[in-house]
Amino acid sequence: MSRKILSLDIRSDCISAVLVKSSLRESRIAACLVVPIPETAPDLAGAWRTAFETVVEEMDLAGADCAVSIPAVFFSSRNLQVPFSNAKKIRMVLPFELEPSLPFQADDLAIDFSVREGGASQGETEVLAVAVEKERIAAVIAALAGVAIDPERVTAGGLSAAAWLGRTAAPDDALLCLDISRTFAALFVIAANRVCLMRSFPLASDSPARERAVQHHIRTTLGALAEMEAMPREISEVIMTGDGLAGMDREKLAAALPLPSRPMDLRQSLNINCEKELGSSWDATRMDGALALALAEIEGLESLNFHRGQFPGKKMVARYREPLIRTGVLAAAVLLLMFASVIIQSYVQQSRLAELDRQIAAVFSETFPDVKKPADPYQQMQIGLQELRKNAALPGEALPAALSIDILRNISDSIPETITVVFERMVLGPDSILISGTTAAFNAVDEIKGHLERIAGFKKVTISSANTDRSGKDVNFQLKVDL
Repeated sequence: MSRKILSLDIRSDCISAVLVKSSLRESRIAACLVVPIPETAPDLAGAWRTAFETVVEEMDLAGADCAVSIPAVFFSSRNLQVPFSNAKKIRMVLPFELEPSLPFQADDLAIDFSVREGGASQGETEVLAVAVEKERIAAVIAALAGVAIDPERVTAGGLSAAAWLGRTAAPDDALLCLDISRTFAALFVIAANRVCLMRSFPLASDSPARERAVQHHIRTTLGALAEMEAMPREISEVIMTGDGLAGMDREKLAAALPLPSRPMDLRQSLNINCEKELGSSWDATRMDGALALALAEIEGLESLNFHRGQFPGKKMVARYREPLIRTGVLAAAVLLLMFASVIIQSYVQQSRLAELDRQIAAVFSETFPDVKKPADPYQQMQIGLQELRKNAALPGEALPAALSIDILRNISDSIPETITVVFERMVLGPDSILISGTTAAFNAVDEIKGHLERIAGFKKVTISSANTDRSGKDVNFQLKVDL
């Protein structure tokens, strides 16, 4: 089933938009765009809306679903251990667990979580809980509503890219994913193919200061991992992405880090094709976050979601309203035709049955004229025919077909080969048999009679007639056998 996904990765000063078309064969990048966020807008929601309007004007978004990520600096995360694994129970207790450590009321927070399997002590479940102020989510929802978009997912920036790294990494690998924006960065720890720790921190606009801040927070995170339970002790490498890498000395930054590092290029590593005209304009550092967001939505990759939109069925009905109406009308017409066909066939069958009943009544009246008003002509005719068969004693019905063969065999076996005889006719009756034939002499007729009388079941054999034929050489005879 084909699908279109618009992903919007909101950064510090711009929005990266990627439109991906997916089918059973492949996922292809259909359009991409980087839109600056205007600084003159009165509020953040207004600035986002202005940028979204540009995206809507530049891209063909008919029938597209939408996924959005907002800056990770808006989110707070905690690693918790709870004594049960049921998702409903975890969701119920998280507000009480998080509220003491956050400067917000639990009612003002939108909270989601992911579970890390095998990372906690026995009997407990380790949970990565992430919270964001509801007004932050409301601002992006309102801005999108201004351009008639209801997103399927709102999540933290950089989280989808980290989730994709975890999916493609070896199970034993432990990685750091660093998403650097202009004014903030998000750092994710990946172990056992899952994001197990999330941190965000502000950055200075000056490139050297940003480099020093990144180095400091990476070292701080590595030190914290050594003190935390159920966390990886050895990190193999750091993968970096984000538009904040522009202007930074990447070689110098890599040399200063205590771990090997490399840039992320999600399109190349996942072998995602794009339209030819987009090849030269694709910038992995700017677009990887949005691409990861779209692919996570297409593949159903587990990722936090802080917006539960309208019921999916309602959205689907609204999108495909006209085709559904046409299909419904066609289905109603087919059902109506089927119903009419059943009625017509029933009427034709009833007419045929009535005609057959009239024919049966006519035959019955002709066969049994004494019965004036038959109740059931067919059954009464069957009974009458059975009675006629009993009284008529028709030839061929008093003896079964197998008995005729036995009689012929017995007659043939009883007459010796020395007697020349040709049987021309045999008529079976209910209590007698008439046998006609030709033989050489009158005394042969007597011999045949004598041999037939020895057959079991033959009571009496009488010579009805014996005459010479016209040539005078043979004798035609007729025997009657009483059974």
